Amino acid sequence: MIFLVALLVAASGPWAEAQRLLKKDRPEEALVFLQAARAKEPRNAALATDLGSALLRLGKRDQAEAAFRSAIAVDPRRDAAYLQLVGMYLDDPRRWDEAPALFALLDRGTSTSRSPIGRFRLRLARVDLLRSVGRTVEARALLAEASADEQAKGNERRLADLADRIAAAEKVRSAEDWPEPAIDAEHTAELRKAQALFDKGDPRSALPVVERLCAAFPGWRAPRFLRARALEELGRVDEAARELGILVQIAPSQAQAWRKLGELLALHGGLLEAERADEALRQALAREPSWTDLWLLRARVALRRGRAQDVIRALGRVQPDGAAEAAEVSRLLEAARALPEGSAPASVARAPEPTAQARDSLQKAQEALATEGGAEASKALLQRALDESPGFPEAAAAWLAMAGEVPQRTVDALWNDGSALLDLAAQVRKARPDLAGPLVRPWLDRAVDLGAPEARYQRALDRADADPPGALADLVAYAAQSPPPPHLEEAKALRARIVPAAHIEPAEVQALSRLTEDRPEAALVSLGADCARERSARVCVALGEVHEYAGEIPAALACYQAAFAADESSLVAATRYARLAARAPSAADPAELERISTRGVAAANWTLARIALAGGRTDEALLQIDRFLDSAAAGEPGIPEARAARARMLRANDDAARIRSRQRLAAAGIGALALLVLLLAWLRGKSVARALARRPRLYPAVARTVGSLRHDVLKHRASVLSAAAEPSAREEVARALLLPEPASTAVARAYERLREDARAQGVLLRRLSREPVFGPLVSDLLAAERILRRGGKTASLVRIDGRMHEVHGPRLATLLKQGPRTLVDASSLSDWIHGVEAEVRRGGAGWTAPSVLLQGMAVEFPVEREALATIFANLLRNAQAAAAPGGRVLVRLGEERDAAGRSVHVLLVGDSAPGDITLEEIESRESGRGLAIVRDLTREWAGHVVVRSEEPPLRKAVGACFPSQGASA
Repeated sequence: MIFLVALLVAASGPWAEAQRLLKKDRPEEALVFLQAARAKEPRNAALATDLGSALLRLGKRDQAEAAFRSAIAVDPRRDAAYLQLVGMYLDDPRRWDEAPALFALLDRGTSTSRSPIGRFRLRLARVDLLRSVGRTVEARALLAEASADEQAKGNERRLADLADRIAAAEKVRSAEDWPEPAIDAEHTAELRKAQALFDKGDPRSALPVVERLCAAFPGWRAPRFLRARALEELGRVDEAARELGILVQIAPSQAQAWRKLGELLALHGGLLEAERADEALRQALAREPSWTDLWLLRARVALRRGRAQDVIRALGRVQPDGAAEAAEVSRLLEAARALPEGSAPASVARAPEPTAQARDSLQKAQEALATEGGAEASKALLQRALDESPGFPEAAAAWLAMAGEVPQRTVDALWNDGSALLDLAAQVRKARPDLAGPLVRPWLDRAVDLGAPEARYQRALDRADADPPGALADLVAYAAQSPPPPHLEEAKALRARIVPAAHIEPAEVQALSRLTEDRPEAALVSLGADCARERSARVCVALGEVHEYAGEIPAALACYQAAFAADESSLVAATRYARLAARAPSAADPAELERISTRGVAAANWTLARIALAGGRTDEALLQIDRFLDSAAAGEPGIPEARAARARMLRANDDAARIRSRQRLAAAGIGALALLVLLLAWLRGKSVARALARRPRLYPAVARTVGSLRHDVLKHRASVLSAAAEPSAREEVARALLLPEPASTAVARAYERLREDARAQGVLLRRLSREPVFGPLVSDLLAAERILRRGGKTASLVRIDGRMHEVHGPRLATLLKQGPRTLVDASSLSDWIHGVEAEVRRGGAGWTAPSVLLQGMAVEFPVEREALATIFANLLRNAQAAAAPGGRVLVRLGEERDAAGRSVHVLLVGDSAPGDITLEEIESRESGRGLAIVRDLTREWAGHVVVRSEEPPLRKAVGACFPSQGASA
């Protein structure tokens, strides 16, 4: 296969093979063949052009340019080399410097081209190059000429694409700031004086000064911003917003002005101003993404506009600083989720409108002029019209066309009407363009003096070629109007003709435009979405700003870092990196911040201070904060937080110093207090007996504990102490008391479980050593265990055995007797039945009056009354539901003996329902309903549920059994 390819290459030649590979977009492989072919044919211009194309595709721009230039040198008539060489520079930052040479090169190629289509393509290349260096007016004019060429047929798409690119470039230029006027030292001093008055809290005195400066220099930005702030301080919010609107109109790059305008409209504007407020806030954030507090304002504006999703998206970018701001974020989120998806210009004198007779004379003069020999008649009619209405611009222009002059009385009549003078100038230009220039200039100057809104634009048009600086001054003043003047876009186009294009990459401006539209993803597409090191610092900074706007802090930090790595002098990138790192210190590189700090970027010191604070290095943090506050400019983000942090640390240091100075004197007091606390902790808690008196529901836990101890410890394990007098039984006694664990440990663990149960019910029991019942029991058991381990006297074991029977057993029995007792007699049972009856009847069910079988006058249950009433109510409701309708229900209450012969108290409810129920069914039921409640409460109070068969007509009985007092004892 390889041999076959070699044969094909040899047959067709390396150049043909290279062209085949280029068509398949394989420039790396094609380059090898092209270089081999070039070595054989160094004077082949077409081959040199293909070589340059391959090198350009591989990104080797310098070598590609050399190849194209060699092709032009060999064959100056080769159009492709010119086109590709110029195309290289369309997005190259060097194009502004190389533009003159490139235009000369295109002129040379056009003059030597051999074909009309080649010359046409070179003209289009010139159009594109003019567009890329900002000369859009020339580009549009040349494109119009090219569109009339015969070669334009078939190239309509290329022409339309060029027109679109020129329009995009014009839009980019329309976002440029208007130039500021040159300000002398005297007026600069006035501005400083006004600023000082404002800073001292006297905006009323500062306002006249800045108003004079704004009137004298309409394009000067600083006094306009100061005037807006003064108006805001004086409560004249509408005028302040108007002034800020003018400022951002003449200087769109002023982020502070956009911010202040957005804040004013958001805080003081109504629903009609909400969209404008959001636009201003977007513009401010696009230019300064570190102002994250503006996202909260945007959320409020979006809520005012009823846009819930915009509220939620904006709040996702807010970083709450304090409880108040977090509460506001929560409030806005809840509200969003609840949503259904200046001074006037002075009045001027107006010239009287032409009379009807004057208009009629003008019409007759125009008709007479169209007839043969009617010139004299037409002139007489015009004279009559001007006599009737001297300030008739159309008649004066017609007289100029015939007599070569404008009547002075017409000028005098219109001299105090700026708009009429502009109309007269327009009519004169139309009638006699050759005489218009000298005639209209005094009129335009007078219209400007009179304050006619369009006068400055018209004068700028008139003097654009003869006096570019004067025309530019008029355009700046024209743009500084509110509302925006009607010919603002035309003024921008005229500005583009006067002012050389700035060296600004269109991609950066397009990205900024996308950010103002809340489309950071589109902004990334415009910029290329990659801040590789070979890219320029400006593009990396722009990418970082987009990532910062989108809240992608690590990506933004990486782009800023790449920017100042590419350009060490880029303080913009260093400052943005430091400011952003202050919001996410953990993502920043301390070494980079130290390097940035040495270059005088104050924000780096604040970020280093935050990193030091996070690491607990307060001394270092305080030093960095002092550096930051000393070098930070007014308005630097982070100054309020830094001051607050510094104050906190200084207070903490002062407090620590005071504490250290008092430590020795307070040592004794602290020690005494500690002892008191320990004593109180030791004395805390209640005995089991007092806890039962306060919290009867604790009785089931006490009963379980006492029952287990009486059975397991006193009855079985401690009872063997009576045999300790016999030496042969000593080992058996030790085994019973010590294995599998010491009896004292079992009692202590049981008491700790009781303490946990009591704590769950809000009662704190005493420690075991201070408990009057359980504490002595454990002490005696511990003494017996020590004797059995060490071989002590048997008499001591006998005494301990006596205490087990005579002291500890009765004490435990006494605890059982202190539990709750509920005496149930016929009266209380009747009250319970009537309560259940009322409840059942309210539910609409039938009721069967139950029979009652009560053994004795009353029965006492060791259960709290409320729990026993709940057990009875659920038993009775269950029986009623089973027996209805027409069945029978029996309530049985009394005392019985269980299988072991122990006395128990029973509360049973029987029914005649045909169905059966078992204990297993009751045990399997889910807690919280009916018999499951009976089961859980009965078990809690040391009882058990019973199910019995009853004799006809009854079928079954379900109830609860509880040990009687004697059985418990």
